[in-house]
Amino acid sequence: MGQDPDHKAPLSWRAWAIVAICALATFQNTYYGIAPAANQYAIAGALGGTASERIWIVQAAAVPAIAFGPIFAIISDVYGRRYLILIVWCLFAVGSIVSMTASGMTAVIAGQALSGIASGISGIMFAVASEVIPGAYRAYGQTIVSWVSGLSSLVALLPIGAATAADPVNGWRWVFRIKFILECLVIIGIAALYFPPPRTAASKQSLGQKLKALDWIGYILLLGALVPFLMGFAWSSDSNYGWASKTHTVVPVVVGGVLFIVCLIYEWKGTKTGFLDHRLFQNGRNFPLCMVLIAVEGSLFYLMNNIYPSQVNGLWEQPGTIKANAYLLPFFMVITVVSPFLSIYVTNFRDVKWPIFVGFISFSASVIGLALAGTDGKLGLTFNGIGGLGFAPVLILIMVWVQNSTPPLFIGTASALTISSRTLGGTVGLGIANAIYGSLTNTQIPEAIIAAVAPLGFNPAHIGQLIGFYMSGQGLDKIPGINGQILGAGLAALHKTEAHAYKIVWLSFLPGCVVAAVVCLFMRNSSERMNWVVDAPLETKSDVLSAKERALEADHASVHIPTLNDNIEVELVERR
Repeated sequence: MGQDPDHKAPLSWRAWAIVAICALATFQNTYYGIAPAANQYAIAGALGGTASERIWIVQAAAVPAIAFGPIFAIISDVYGRRYLILIVWCLFAVGSIVSMTASGMTAVIAGQALSGIASGISGIMFAVASEVIPGAYRAYGQTIVSWVSGLSSLVALLPIGAATAADPVNGWRWVFRIKFILECLVIIGIAALYFPPPRTAASKQSLGQKLKALDWIGYILLLGALVPFLMGFAWSSDSNYGWASKTHTVVPVVVGGVLFIVCLIYEWKGTKTGFLDHRLFQNGRNFPLCMVLIAVEGSLFYLMNNIYPSQVNGLWEQPGTIKANAYLLPFFMVITVVSPFLSIYVTNFRDVKWPIFVGFISFSASVIGLALAGTDGKLGLTFNGIGGLGFAPVLILIMVWVQNSTPPLFIGTASALTISSRTLGGTVGLGIANAIYGSLTNTQIPEAIIAAVAPLGFNPAHIGQLIGFYMSGQGLDKIPGINGQILGAGLAALHKTEAHAYKIVWLSFLPGCVVAAVVCLFMRNSSERMNWVVDAPLETKSDVLSAKERALEADHASVHIPTLNDNIEVELVERR
């Protein structure tokens, strides 16, 4: 690549500015993952949405993100990143406008779906933050990105919680207004500062040639597999369907699963240069095993971002309050504190393996603690923070591990596949968690409450009204024969049943944590890539030469634009 891996060359301010923009982009993406989910009850309540519509505030974003991430990535790896990033972030902004101006749940969900397509770009932003700086600084770059993104939890939980509390009718719109502002800042930053040199000779092809060269069979198989597969899991969380509705859940999951296997076989045997380019696997088992690790992490993060808030709102605090939202902060604040020290360790010792191993052990402890917390909110708060201790090394360093284990040309594809695998693991994991919780509460909650209140003289015929009051806080005056003793007994039975269900849900994911920790032991550190080489320098040698020097070299040099068979490089090659 014309660079000495052992020589520390000067790095321009523009490279660090791009890292900062990528950090802002990831801040927005994390905010997008937290704020709508944390405020879904406020949004649905203000717009009169049902429980079935409410879950799609989250699911409508997850499904397209997984499907489009690998497609965006391979296009950007081969044909360049700048214009694709700008177009997709504009789509993000359109999605925000649709959601924040919505007068009904359908429009909110439509805006979330548009933003979900755009969020497929998130993996590329991780890649850009790494490829414009030396490999030795890669842990610093990923830490900056993840550290800044962790701060988004403060904005997503506290100010938005205050806005919805102050204005129950329209306060939720600030979820999408802030998201829109962040997207505009990213668009301005990329448009003003990000001018990467051509990545491959293919970037000079005509539009028709570019379209013809894309892996359309792979894309169609991927979309055809993931959309029904993920929709099936999403419908499993819908109270109108659930796993009992085989046409909405079992059939789509099976069809999608079969098509996904067909897609993988095609990418393996049918082509060598599809979205799963075979060169991604040329450096051994690290890359595929990293996909397994990040899928496990994704399932745990989705539980922390969805099941844990339900646990908070159902057992420990009043739903929608600032105090309830504050229960989610230890996880992200621990990440913010730990990340800088983590990057210093990794950069000095060139070790990513053992911090990730420790991370999954911490996740295991967090899962056990949250399972045993029951109705003890303080214990849950503590183990939420321990979960953050596990999350910090796992997400940051798996991304570094992936980028160090794949060819520089495909760093965008590798990063996007990492994010897609994470989201896939999260979506499937959340579907499984909801199924477990539903199987332990659908009939058990009414039975437990009846057993608690019937001996006190409450008529079981009105159990539906009583449960409705517990869930919504409304309609107490319409329940015949109600009194404080009955209310207390029924609520205690409800909490006991829910606490048991959450216990089983969390413990069901403990084996995944343990397996992931064991998998780490069979992987190798990729320290050889943590050197002073910049995979995609923003400035070529000719950029830093004076006009006089360029004139002197004009007769002795020419620009070499790489092809798909090269590493990423744009340098002056002396004629011999």
